[in-house]
Amino acid sequence: MKIGLLTLFLCAMVLLSACDRSPKQYQGYVEGENIYLASPNSGILKQLFVHRGDQVKKGQILFQLDEDPQILVVKQYEADLVQAQKTLNDLEQPRRTPEIEAIKAQIEQTEARLKLAEIRVRRMQTLYAKQAIDKDSVDAAIARYKELQQLKIQYESNLQLARLGSRNEQVKAQQAQVISLTARLKEAQWQLNQKRMYAPAAGYIFDTYFQVGEFVANEQAVLSLLPPQYVRIQFFVPVDILPRLKRGQRIQFLCFGCSSRGTAVINYISPEAEYVPPLVFSRENNDKLVFRIKARIDQPEKFKPGQPVTVLIP
Repeated sequence: MKIGLLTLFLCAMVLLSACDRSPKQYQGYVEGENIYLASPNSGILKQLFVHRGDQVKKGQILFQLDEDPQILVVKQYEADLVQAQKTLNDLEQPRRTPEIEAIKAQIEQTEARLKLAEIRVRRMQTLYAKQAIDKDSVDAAIARYKELQQLKIQYESNLQLARLGSRNEQVKAQQAQVISLTARLKEAQWQLNQKRMYAPAAGYIFDTYFQVGEFVANEQAVLSLLPPQYVRIQFFVPVDILPRLKRGQRIQFLCFGCSSRGTAVINYISPEAEYVPPLVFSRENNDKLVFRIKARIDQPEKFKPGQPVTVLIP
């Protein structure tokens, strides 16, 4: 009899121990973090290429606003840049002005006088060797020759200044104008491109907020996009369960209508406690503090935001 009671007691202890090892269950739900797509510019919604619930690919065009007045600004800067570039090209081309021609004539005259001066120096040196003239006459001829050389150098410098002097400053100023207009054109083109919005990631259109023909203010979302990687589960656990959880930990969860358990990886654990949210109803923990946990779902395309789940914590 005693042996039977002992056996019964041991079986009861085993069953209680097994119950203690059963996974804890915590209620949660699927949430989605939408991307709200808006243009920095205002305008009339000209085209809406997608509808609520559509699947889109990365880079797919979603909507377009009226291009005015940005397209007019682009065309104006394009015309201004073309004109500025023509002016710069014209300034960079050398010009044959009367002043330049006069300096060229002075150089030619000086070169002719240099040739005569060189001949005179040689003649004086020959006569001096024959002692027909004194040394001062030779020195005077050489000095005159050197004077003409310096004069030629000065005229050549004057010619260079006449070609580049004030025009060089004009060229620099025009180059700065071209650079400035190029930057303004790029900015205007960027502003124009913002009138068209493309999908930054693959996903599905969660909702649209405007119809074609309606006015959209700047930075006002036209639609929202939900990429699958932004679909996750959120649940809350009491403080005594927190030591069992860590980032990167894989967990399982149940959902209504699912044929099998889902899996997710914890990627966020709240650093501070909060009161039990109204979405989680429980009389037992109504006055307790809990911690918010988020986890990335392994197959997010199978779940919808707002779908209730039951998370299993071993």
